[in-house]
Amino acid sequence: MSHYAGFEREPFSNSPDPGFLLGTRQHATCLQELEISLRLRRGLNLVTGDIGTGKTTLCRSLLRAFAEDQDADVHLLLDPHFDSSEEFLQVILASVTGRSPDTGMGLWALKETLKQQLFRLGLVEKRLVVLIIDEGQKIAPENLEILREMLNYETNTAKLLQIVLFGQRELEPVIDAMPNLADRINVRRRLKPLSARETVAMIEHRLAVAAGDAAPAVRFTPMAGLAVHLASGGSPRKTLRLCHLAMLETLVRGRARVGLAEVLHALRSGPSPTPRRRLALAGLAALCLALGGLWLSLDAQGPVMRAAQARTESAPATSPALAPAVDASPGISTAGLRLGDDETNAQEPGARPNAGVSLLPPRDSGPSMRKAVEFRPFQPEAGQADAGRENAAERPAPARRTAPEPAPVTHWSSQQASLGPEALTGLARPATGDVDRP
Repeated sequence: MSHYAGFEREPFSNSPDPGFLLGTRQHATCLQELEISLRLRRGLNLVTGDIGTGKTTLCRSLLRAFAEDQDADVHLLLDPHFDSSEEFLQVILASVTGRSPDTGMGLWALKETLKQQLFRLGLVEKRLVVLIIDEGQKIAPENLEILREMLNYETNTAKLLQIVLFGQRELEPVIDAMPNLADRINVRRRLKPLSARETVAMIEHRLAVAAGDAAPAVRFTPMAGLAVHLASGGSPRKTLRLCHLAMLETLVRGRARVGLAEVLHALRSGPSPTPRRRLALAGLAALCLALGGLWLSLDAQGPVMRAAQARTESAPATSPALAPAVDASPGISTAGLRLGDDETNAQEPGARPNAGVSLLPPRDSGPSMRKAVEFRPFQPEAGQADAGRENAAERPAPARRTAPEPAPVTHWSSQQASLGPEALTGLARPATGDVDRP
């Protein structure tokens, strides 16, 4: 199979290969329950489902589970449709004994011969005898009655014949019409269609198994997997057929990914879906077109957005909001402040620090040029610190506030600036009266 895109075997074969069985929750649970029931010798089991839901593949997987069991005799009946009950019993007896019975044996003789063989195998040889019947909807009601009679071949602890029926859903009302048979069913399961996630998982699982140790050369896009699910309705058989056609179209086009276009082409090549599926596919196609247009629009805006982001990153950082300015007119004492020029950094003795205030002049050009001022914490000498503490002790304690309030904007005139260094202490708290504005 190396000629088929490098796969070791066909990934979407319609043969019931148990190696491709996807361990979904319902399939894994059903297979496990069947195996436990058979090994415990509990008798009759029933698995039904719509066409193409994986019943035959599950049947082959059950056979595979007992293939290496040396104490089990498993017999498979693929077509249970017979013209008479005698013919039905002859086929079963030939499977159990390994040889064809006499053609002249009647119905009662066939039953007795089969019963003796089952007791010999079950009691003397301690073997597990299993009869698996596929396409169970073809069994005639009179032959179902014969199966019910076979369930009476038992010991005090176990049934001598274990039966598993796989059939379509039309088998259910036939069995329900026979209460004496329906009450003997141990495991009864109905397989449902796959969900969208299970459909995509099945596609990926089959590609991985078919590729072997290598990575799959062809993959399905998420949109393609969703389209396959909508078109197939979750039926494994329809999914396999659609994936096979879509993959062939992808290989013909020389691509490595199966997209929505290939799935739509496969739909046109195969049987048309139901009206509801057709409407869902039309909606999916419209959604894909809308998403594609959005992607192209965003991709076209990519260079513009990247250029704007580059300009934003290269722009200088903006300075934080600053407090009001003070006039740097002659006569202003600048003790405790650092002016923009190094020549004015001298500190006057007796000046008091005013923590937490920064001053900037407005941007104007006048006789009294305002200079940027930045506060530097003042470290007074020993004598100045003592004088500051005495003055602080003489001042009354400020009233306690329940919540801090933002300081109002304060502007200083040249008359207030002439008051000396003590006037600068008002910058740290709100003014109590009206102030002259320049």
